[in-house]
Amino acid sequence: MSFQSLINLRNCRVTRNTDVILESIQITDPLIGFRQPVEVVYLSIVISGWSGGIGVVIVSGVVAGGSETFNFTQNGPRIGTKAFESISGITAVGFAPTTGNIIIRAITSANLPIKQEIEIFTAMNCWVDLRRGGVQIILPGGVVQSVSKLFCLHDELNPLAENDLIYYNNIRYRIDFIEFVYSRSETPHHLELILERLKAN
Repeated sequence: MSFQSLINLRNCRVTRNTDVILESIQITDPLIGFRQPVEVVYLSIVISGWSGGIGVVIVSGVVAGGSETFNFTQNGPRIGTKAFESISGITAVGFAPTTGNIIIRAITSANLPIKQEIEIFTAMNCWVDLRRGGVQIILPGGVVQSVSKLFCLHDELNPLAENDLIYYNNIRYRIDFIEFVYSRSETPHHLELILERLKAN
């Protein structure tokens, strides 16, 4: 049986805990595709790769005054002072025609990240080898931890990351380590993931 046929037999759901409201994007592109916060949040906006000048980012939503304005003259972060319940729009003016990226994160009033679980793959083809790949390791203090191995293809447009969560057969795992397995042409053939089984909530 080929590797492709093997992983097509099973699938799993993949999620990620993130504080990112707007993924890194070119500042002069339409600022769409942002996530709604799961609770009341403050905003941290970071501009990078910009040549400087006078730029303004305006975030609208359910917030005091209907919006908050962030003024930039150079790269770096700006920390918001208004609490957002939801976001309806994000606009940037004054940055064109130069290049630069913007990323927006959800934080508390104390500048701590507020994370939410987002879906990366609804059904990712995979093979979980509990028989050969399932092992137990002993942590300091004699704690025994069970880990398993998962095989899947590499998606360049939507790559997996360590600490992503895997849901397989109603069991939740965390990706502890990602190993690339290369073909003879030195291109990624597939991934081997070391998983840690998490306790049920």
